[in-house]
Amino acid sequence: MRLILCPAVLFLVLGVLSVDGQTAGGAETLLRMPETLIDGLQPFTAKALETSPRVIDARLKMLAAEAREEESRSLTRPRADISLNEGYRKNDASNTSSFQTYYSANASQPLWHWNALDNQKLIAQIQRRLAENDYDEARRSFVVSIRERYCALVLQKLNLAEAEASRERRIAHLKVSSDQARSGQLSADVLTAEQLDVRADETHYDRKKMDFQRALREFAVLNGLPSFSGDDLPKEIPGVPAAALTLFNAEPSVVPPQNVAPAALARPEAELKTARLNEEIARVRMRPMVNLVAGADQDQTSGADQTAVLEYYGGLSVHWNIFDGFATRAAIRQARVLVRQNEKALAEARTALGDGLADGAADVALAARELQIAEERFILTASRQKVNDDLHKEGRLADADWQEHLAATQVERTNLYKLRAQLILTLAGQQLLRERATKPSKEIPFP
Repeated sequence: MRLILCPAVLFLVLGVLSVDGQTAGGAETLLRMPETLIDGLQPFTAKALETSPRVIDARLKMLAAEAREEESRSLTRPRADISLNEGYRKNDASNTSSFQTYYSANASQPLWHWNALDNQKLIAQIQRRLAENDYDEARRSFVVSIRERYCALVLQKLNLAEAEASRERRIAHLKVSSDQARSGQLSADVLTAEQLDVRADETHYDRKKMDFQRALREFAVLNGLPSFSGDDLPKEIPGVPAAALTLFNAEPSVVPPQNVAPAALARPEAELKTARLNEEIARVRMRPMVNLVAGADQDQTSGADQTAVLEYYGGLSVHWNIFDGFATRAAIRQARVLVRQNEKALAEARTALGDGLADGAADVALAARELQIAEERFILTASRQKVNDDLHKEGRLADADWQEHLAATQVERTNLYKLRAQLILTLAGQQLLRERATKPSKEIPFP
C-alpha cells in the first residue's frame, strides 16, 4: 500500500522524533521526506531502482568484481595439471617399432612470495567492496535524479498553465482592440503591435508545451515506462513542516568515526589502498619465490627393449629473477607516483566533502529563509486576491484588472511551490550527504 502523508500528519511524525538530526529515526525521516510529502513520487523512486539501466549496469559491475575476487583466491591455492601423449617410436638398430604412452602429472603449492599473492587477493577484495559501494551510490544518485525531474515536471506544468492563461488574456484583449480599431478608436499600428504580441505569446506557449512534452517522454524513458501523462502530476507542492528543520544537523563539520571509510570517500580511499598494495607487489618482483612441487613423469625409455621409465619427484622449487633490464625499478617508481597521486586525490576529496557539508548547511538555512518570506508574502497576496475576487463579483473591479491580479497571484504561487520543492530536496540531499560523510554505504538507510 502506498504511504502518502499530508503535511499535518508528517508534522506529528516529526514532532515525536528526536531533535537531533543524526538519530536513526530523524535521519531516515529526512532522507525519505520528498516521497512522503510530494504526492505520486514514491512509486517512481521504488520502481526505478529495479528497472534503471544505470542501476543494472552498477549491479553487473558488482557481480563481475565478486567473480574477480573469487578468482584471486586461487592464487594461494594448490594447482595441479596432467598431460598425456600417445606417440609412435621406431628403433633402427633393432628394427622394432611401437606406440607408447607418455604422461606427466604435476602439483604445486605457493609457499613464500613475500605477500605478493595475498596483496593481490586484498586488491580484489577492495575492488569488490568498491563495486558494492558504487552500486549503492548509483541507486541513491538515481533516486535523487528522479526526485529532481519529478519536481521539475510539476513546476513545468504550472508554468505551462500560466503561459496558457496569459495567451488567452492577450487574445481576449486583442478582440476588444479589434472592435476599437474598426470603430476608429484605436490606430492600426497599435492593433498590429497587439497582434504581434499575441503571436509571440502563442509561440511562447507552444515552446513551453513542446518542452513539457519532451520532459514527460524523457521521464518515462528514465523510469522504463512506455509513456507518462502530465495529468498524473500533482497540482501543488505541499508546505514543509517546521519540525523538519529541527531534525537537520546544521553543524557544517561532520567527522566520520575512526577506522571507518564513509561512502562519500570510499572510492579515493580504495584507490589509495590499491595503489599502496601494488607498490608492495612491485617491490618484491626481484626476490626469490618459493613453491612446493610434486609430480610424476613417464617420458623416457631405457634398454634395448625401450622399456618406459617412470620418475617421481617432490620438494621445493625456487624461482629468482636476477635481472630484468631494470623493469622492476621502473615499476616501483610508477607505483610510487600512483600512490602520491591517490594521496593527493583523497586529500582533495576530503576538502571537497568538508566544503560541501559547510555549503550545504548554508544552502538549507538560506532556502528556509527564502521559503519563510515567500510563505508570509503569499498569505498577504492570497488575502488581497480574495478582496479582488469580491470586488470583481460586485462589478467594482474591471475584468481585465482582475485577470491581471489573478495572473500575478498564480505566478507567485508557482514561485512558492518552487521554493518548497527546493527546500524539500535540499534537506533530503544534505542529510544524505551527511550520512555518506559519516557512515559506510551499507549502514545508510536509503534508498
